[in-house]
Amino acid sequence: KGGRGPSLVLEPPTAMEFSSETGAVLPCSARGQPAPRITWEKKDGSPASAVPGLRSTRSDGSLVLSSFSSSQYRQDVHSATYRCVASNSVGVVKSRLVHVQG
Repeated sequence: KGGRGPSLVLEPPTAMEFSSETGAVLPCSARGQPAPRITWEKKDGSPASAVPGLRSTRSDGSLVLSSFSSSQYRQDVHSATYRCVASNSVGVVKSRLVHVQG
């Protein structure tokens, strides 16, 4: 029995500005059979892994950039380009790039 490759239901905007007080949430969701796993990568294809207190992924697939103080600013986290990747055993689909500027 065949599955269905992932398709994006919701993808992030192409650009998002945010302030250190508010942080940002980049949405991403996908469907497929079996249910796709959502991960995030940077523009160069490397994984946008969790950075404690600064960057995390929610169970719904959203990438969360937490509010931060000026001493916590990191260019590789807060002024970067990301994309969401949905994958299952049938295939992989990637969102457009989103540039965040904090």
